[in-house]
Amino acid sequence: MTVTERSREAVADALDRLDAAYGDFELVEKTWHHSPDAYKGVRERFEAGTLGGAGVWTTDERGRVLLVRHEGDDAWSDPGGKQEPGERFEETARRETREETGIEVELSGVRQAHRVTIRPNESDRPPVHRLIVLFDGEYVSGETRPREGEIAEVRWWAECPAELLYPELAEFPIPGESDSGEQR
Repeated sequence: MTVTERSREAVADALDRLDAAYGDFELVEKTWHHSPDAYKGVRERFEAGTLGGAGVWTTDERGRVLLVRHEGDDAWSDPGGKQEPGERFEETARRETREETGIEVELSGVRQAHRVTIRPNESDRPPVHRLIVLFDGEYVSGETRPREGEIAEVRWWAECPAELLYPELAEFPIPGESDSGEQR
């Protein structure tokens, strides 16, 4: 079986498991083109036992959403990152949120999943399929603090910031948007 077939099957199995555990969620199809070195890294991560990454759309008791801004970037996004070998997407989402923000979360569902086809810039290499899962979550404990060397800023938002890392984030409701817009 080719890497394309194996990765497609592994992503389909993961989506089936998430659907059984959390019910229906939106699935977004994407294709990304990578340089030879970046493609090699994606393929190596798949061969090492990972399928992609995960993040959390975390809300607090006031309906604000926790977002991060990476160093060297002006745009905001959900905290999240790459899956480690043997790690379930839920574990990735919790770990990355804790590492990037200092916050512990409880997952309550899947907000959205991105099935990504990674294609190398050179056409003779087979595509690799990946999965990025964005969970819904609720604040449990912790004080916000950015991860040194990676995250420039962590902030609770009562309304959507103007600059977002990817367009789907603008579609997600922020329960606190009817509040004063105060941030902490």
